[in-house]
Amino acid sequence: MRDSERIVGELRTRAQRGDTPAEVGTWLLEELGSIPNIQLASYLFHAFEISLMSLKESSNWVGLGHGGTMTDGELNQLIGPLVPRSADRELTQNPDGSWSV
Repeated sequence: MRDSERIVGELRTRAQRGDTPAEVGTWLLEELGSIPNIQLASYLFHAFEISLMSLKESSNWVGLGHGGTMTDGELNQLIGPLVPRSADRELTQNPDGSWSV
């Protein structure tokens, strides 16, 4: 199993057990350390039914540690509850780094 598949699986498991978006995001940051926002968004988009606009807005979350002003509660309201992406719309990462359905 590729590392990205393990991470996406863990994100879905955490959401299914009731973790909030802020809790899931905090775990992801602790697991991966300092990563670019686009990579963080990629994992979340791959795991969940979240719009790109909501992911863009969530880049202002204080939990990212770079001066954002969006609180945990505001993040939870913006992209919660987390709904795992359905298997019939599973995304696959191509060798060039792009994604396809």
